[in-house]
This record gives sequence, C-alpha cells and structure tokens, in this order.
Amino acid sequence: MKSRYNPVLVAIIAIGLVVSLWLNYQRYEIEQRNDTVEMAMEYEGLEHLANWEGFALDDVLAKFKKAGITSLVVFDTSLEKLNNNGSIVAVTGEELLKGAALGGDGGKFAPVLAEGIVVPNAVYVTVGTSYDVLTEVVEDLYLRYGKERLRIVNNEPQIIEIVGNPMVITEENYDTKPGVMQAPLGLSTEEMRKAKAFGFNVIVRPMNYLPNDYDQIRSIFRRIDKSGANVTGYIGCGREVVGYPDYIAYMAHKLKKQNMTFGMVEHYTQLQFAPMDGNFSLAEHMDYRVARTYIIDKAEQRKIKMPEALRRWALTDEERNIRINYIKPFMIPQEGQDILALNLDYVSKIAASVQGRGYKLGPAGVFTRNTADGKFAAYFPDRIWFVPLAFAILAGGIMYLSLLVNISKKAQYILLLVGGAVASITLMKFGGVLTRQLLALLAATVFPVLSMTVIVELWHTCKKTLQSTLAIIVNATWQLALAVVLSLIGASFVAAILGDSRFFLEINIYKGVKLTFILPVLLISLWYMQRFNVLSKGQVGNLAIHLRNFFSTAITVKHVAFLGALAFVAYIFVGRSGHTAGVPVPALEIKMRLFLEQVMYARPREKEFMIGHPAFYLAAYAAYKQAPRLWQMLLVVGATIGQGSLVQTFAHMRTPVMMSFIRAVDGYLLGVVLGIVAIIVVSILLPYVQKWQRRFLEHE
Repeated sequence: MKSRYNPVLVAIIAIGLVVSLWLNYQRYEIEQRNDTVEMAMEYEGLEHLANWEGFALDDVLAKFKKAGITSLVVFDTSLEKLNNNGSIVAVTGEELLKGAALGGDGGKFAPVLAEGIVVPNAVYVTVGTSYDVLTEVVEDLYLRYGKERLRIVNNEPQIIEIVGNPMVITEENYDTKPGVMQAPLGLSTEEMRKAKAFGFNVIVRPMNYLPNDYDQIRSIFRRIDKSGANVTGYIGCGREVVGYPDYIAYMAHKLKKQNMTFGMVEHYTQLQFAPMDGNFSLAEHMDYRVARTYIIDKAEQRKIKMPEALRRWALTDEERNIRINYIKPFMIPQEGQDILALNLDYVSKIAASVQGRGYKLGPAGVFTRNTADGKFAAYFPDRIWFVPLAFAILAGGIMYLSLLVNISKKAQYILLLVGGAVASITLMKFGGVLTRQLLALLAATVFPVLSMTVIVELWHTCKKTLQSTLAIIVNATWQLALAVVLSLIGASFVAAILGDSRFFLEINIYKGVKLTFILPVLLISLWYMQRFNVLSKGQVGNLAIHLRNFFSTAITVKHVAFLGALAFVAYIFVGRSGHTAGVPVPALEIKMRLFLEQVMYARPREKEFMIGHPAFYLAAYAAYKQAPRLWQMLLVVGATIGQGSLVQTFAHMRTPVMMSFIRAVDGYLLGVVLGIVAIIVVSILLPYVQKWQRRFLEHE
C-alpha cells in the first residue's frame, strides 16, 4: 500500500481533514442555533376562509393563533378589496353613466354626475366605513399614479377620480398589469393592527412601485410604524422585489433598520428559489439575513390530500433548512372534516411535528455566527482556511493520477505546488467561488474512487479462494465500513470548502451533481482496467494499450445487448439524480421512502443501500471466490456508485452537515443488511447456476 500511495500526499490529506472537521464543527454550531421556525398564513386566506364558512373573522384568527400560526402575511390592499369590505366605495365611470341613464342619482357620487364630466375609463372613490382607510388610499394613489392621473372631484364628501383601465382580472395573472381596481395600494394598517391585536407577528409582501424612489419605499415603513405591529419579515410579491432595479440597497437598509428578515421562497423543484428580479441582490445587501421559505405549489396542493401535505413540513424544515412554513389553506373538505376544522387540524399537526423535531416556533431563524455584540452576522470563514483544503483535495487528485499513469514523486510535488498556488491565489484574492466549486467537484469525484482502490488492493492480497460465506460476510462488513470512512474524508472536504451562508441558503449552489455520479464510475473503470489488464488479454501495458485494445474489439450481438442494458441503467442512474429528473419514481418506491423517513433519523439514499453497498458485498464475494476479472470490475463499479452517492450527499449545503453524516451511517446499516442478503442468495444459487452451466457446455 505504501508503495502505491505517496505518504507525503497522505499526510497533506490528513492535515486538510483536520481543517475540514474544524470548519464543519463551526458549521454545525451555526446550524444548531438556527432552530426557530415561523408558521405563517395569509391574512387574506383566513379572511376568505371565515367568509366562506360564515364565521366571524375574530373567532377564526383566535383559533389559528391557538393552533400554532405565529405570523400573518399581509399584502397590499386594492380598491377592489376595500370596496368589497365597505371601507371605501369605488365605482367605475362606465357604471355611473349606466346608472344615470336608468334614472339613478349616483348616490354618494351625485356630485360627479352634477359636475357633468364623467370619464368612462376611470374609477371614482369616496369614503365608506373608514376615513383613515380613505386617507391611506389617497396617499398611495398619488405614489402609484402621480398627480397627472388623479383629480379631486369633490371635497365634502371627498371624491377622487383616477383615470385608467378599471378592468378586473378574475384569475391571478402576473403577465397582465392589473387595472386601477386591482392595482396595489400599500399595506393595510387595519390588517396589521388586527394581527397585532391577536398576538400575531406580521410578514409583509408589498408590490414594487413602478417607477420607484426613496419616498415610495419610505411609505411602506411609515405604514408599518403607524400600525404598531411586530413585522418580522418581508417576502417579495410579483416578479420583482421592492426597490428593483435602482433602490435595492435602500430597501435593504430599511429592512435591516427594522430588524426584518428577507424570506426567499424555494422553487417548486426544491432547487434555489422562485424567480424574482432583484432577489439575490437584495439578499446580498441584507448581508444574507435570509430565511428559506417553503410554500406547497398551488397546483400541487389541489392534487394532494392533507396527510401527504402534512408529511412534508417538519421534514422540509429539517432537511432543507426551511425557516418559514408558508401554509396555504385547503378549500375542499377532506378526511371527513369541513374546511375550517380540516385546516385547524392541519396547522396544529404541523406545529406539533415541527416542535417534535426540536424546533421552536417564532420569528424565522437565520444563519448567524457568534459576535461580541450579539448582532446578526453572516457566516463566512476566513479564506486562509481554504488553502490547506485546496492542497489536500489536489493531493487526492494527484494520488489518483499517479495510480493511473506512472508519475514520479518529483512531478507529483510540482503538480501539487503549482495547482495549490493557483488555487490559493484565487481563493485569497478573489474569494474563488468557482475555484471552490471545482475543488468540491474534484473531492466528490476522486475520494470515492480512492476509497475503492484501497479496498480492491485489500482483496487482491488474498491469493487463496475463501470458501466460508460467513468469513466473506464478516470481511465485507468491516471493509465496507472502511470504505465509507475513507469516502467521508472527501465528503468532509466538500462540506467544508463550500461552507458559508451563501451556500447554506443555496444562493450559491454546487453545480456538478450529474458529473459527480458519472465521473467516479469512469475513473474507477479506467483504474481497474489499468491495474488488472482487463482489456489487454494478459498483456502488461500502459493505458493507451488498454484503450487501443478496447476500441479494436469486434462488436457482436452480445456486446450490443450488454451496451443496451448498460445504457438503460445509466439513463435511470443519471436521470434520477438532481432535481430536474424526467424519470418517474414508482409508487412502491415512494412508499418505501415514506417508511424509511418514519423509522430512521435521516432517510439514506437508494443509490447507496440498494445499489452501491449490496454491489460491494457481491464484489467482495467475487474477489474472494476468484471470479473472472470482468465480473469483479463490474461489481466494483457498482460499489463505487454507492461511495460516490455518499459523498455527493454533502454537496447539498442546505442540508445540515450532521444530518448528512447520519444519513451515511444509516445507509451503511441498511446496505449491510441488503448486502448480506445478496451474498446469501448468490451463495445458495451459484452451485445450481454452475451445474446448469456445465451441462450447457457439455451439450455444446
């Protein structure tokens, strides 16, 4: 072993491992402090629920507060909404003219008819039940439309004319600019005050002003201050954040001054965020005081039952560091309950499940490091710590290369120094996000392969056929544990080199998911062919000879059938990885996942315990039984899939690092069970297969 693995490179990897474990411990402490989940529902949604069922809004708010909702989401109001609840009275010019034609006097709008100038393409607004609401409406109308589109028709009572299309859109449609009746008119002070009265915090979702300026942004916070509500967060609404494109820094300044958190909504594919212009820029100006927010997609929620939706929340909080559970109500009776009882049951069970996993309910937690003054500070480790990690990861890559081709130790050191210097300069001078991503890709690719080369060399030292199935099982069990530990070195490097707030939040992401699955398989295949002359028919040669022999092989129907089967496996293997897979998941597999989520702390990945680890046991069996090299190689490739999947898990930086480690252990335990079963089955069937094979050959 010592002759094959350069001890200097091993020492550098060991130093890097110590640094990575220290950085991952820091990450673990930060993740442990981020333990508060905000349970949010929309004020409008609860108001709609109360009206639908014929209950008083106050009673409904009190019930949902008791069930576990901590915050109400408040949107901009609109003339349509305020007119419907009677706070103001709004009518279109066309409606006034039609009423006058039928002999009506216009009611509150009689002064408009008396003036004799009614604009059909306009909306007329006057007081309803609240003069305060009318004052806010007039304030925001001026901010939204300017003086040129507004006219005071009458002072007592005050009547405002707003020129513009009054068309009402019946469905949400962000591709169409809303007309005057549905245009956003600022946050409702009344709604925020009611939320405060019932003990709720508030998350605000105002629309951006077009065009925007400082005063328009200040008006949002004046409304918040006027309400007296405890506003804990802001979530963008529509296609852009408030302040986009020129005033994002000022919006961030106001949010930070109010001690508010920016909620970024996770994309329905679970990868990064729902598209919104200015999202990342605002997060940066907020110094990454950001909470990942989960909403079950509206179209999806229509298709699923409450128990299925319920299962997702606490698991999502734990696995993807979601800190705002943005809950939409079900509006169709289910589970033998009408919608109010159904949704109260739904919310209370989510709250209980979240707390059952050790989280507190309250304002959304954020990733913050310890500071002397106790204030928020995003986590970005000192760049100097990345330097030993870079050298260690490059040492692993050079070690693999030296196993594949003959490289002198002097050349290895030159490669390490040059590569390490380039990586260190980019990391120290420029932050090196791309460099870190490339280093993570190298670690996730090479270390699973190095792990398997160590194990294969162990098998190669056994020159005698091992007859005892029990002895093979015992050896394979501790050897798989060794392989997992060696692969976890690479996993620790991946978790450490990508460890900062931007990656935790998935503002930056690891982009080599597909390659991480494919490259280890290719690299272990190349090494195995080189090490054992699989394609050289007993000739000892270099890699070029092996590849030349491979490409000179005559193609038969047997080869085509084998390649077709291999292509199908690759399609399933790669197509099921990542978040954009087109390969559907069978219903039986979904049920198995649900079961494992319930009985295990962290559900292991199927590529490990169903493919990789059983293949490892069979590879050990094949090695100890002196099976043909080609079969051994194919099983080693299968085992490498499991090791690669194990390391790739740690590239999901939104998942807490301790959960990823536990997932690897859980995968090992399940893999041991299935691997032992695989060996027992093969050991029972193999004599019958060999007997059939001998008879077949005799007949031939």
